Amino acid sequence: MKIVIRVFCLLLLAQMLLQAGDYRIKIVPVRPIESYPMQTTVDGITIAANPYSTDRDSAQAFDVKNLNSRGYFPVHVIIKNGTSSYLTIRTRNVLLFTPDGNQLYATSAAIVVDKVIKSGLTQKTPKEIETELGKTGSPLIDFTSKELVTASIDPGAVIDGFLFFFTTDKKNLFDGSSLYIPRLEEEGTRKPFGPFTIKLSTAAPKK
Repeated sequence: MKIVIRVFCLLLLAQMLLQAGDYRIKIVPVRPIESYPMQTTVDGITIAANPYSTDRDSAQAFDVKNLNSRGYFPVHVIIKNGTSSYLTIRTRNVLLFTPDGNQLYATSAAIVVDKVIKSGLTQKTPKEIETELGKTGSPLIDFTSKELVTASIDPGAVIDGFLFFFTTDKKNLFDGSSLYIPRLEEEGTRKPFGPFTIKLSTAAPKK
């Protein structure tokens, strides 16, 4: 019986490695920020949101067929700093306000990969995670490299990245929701800019 279990585990591991090897990293283009219909401008800073509301939409950015069906909804956020200040965005403060009154924080890309790809990341040692990040075509490196994280924004610069929101409901999380970024801060003085609220719709993502 132990031999059968061991063989089964080896076959399962081989299948996971094969899937990781077949993973294809996709390039997500960033268009001029003015071309995105869902955006807001406050104090010279423009933030646009491009929600990926369906599995088909998300598959354009990530080589995963059932990302939304598993409850994870990505939104591509583009930020243009039109001021003369050096700014910082802190993504831990970003919220998604849903029509039923819930306030959701973003889920880290590493957790999304662990839950959707079944990578077992949370059980891996730091050395094993470092090895995974070094793999070409790794789902982990794809998701984390595209994730919007706390970052500095130079004057006149544009940065972008994905935020991932989770729901257990079998519905489109973005339908009627709003993305809320309470503030960006000027580096050094911590002078706040904002808040920014972007009403989301169910339209297909802008390519």
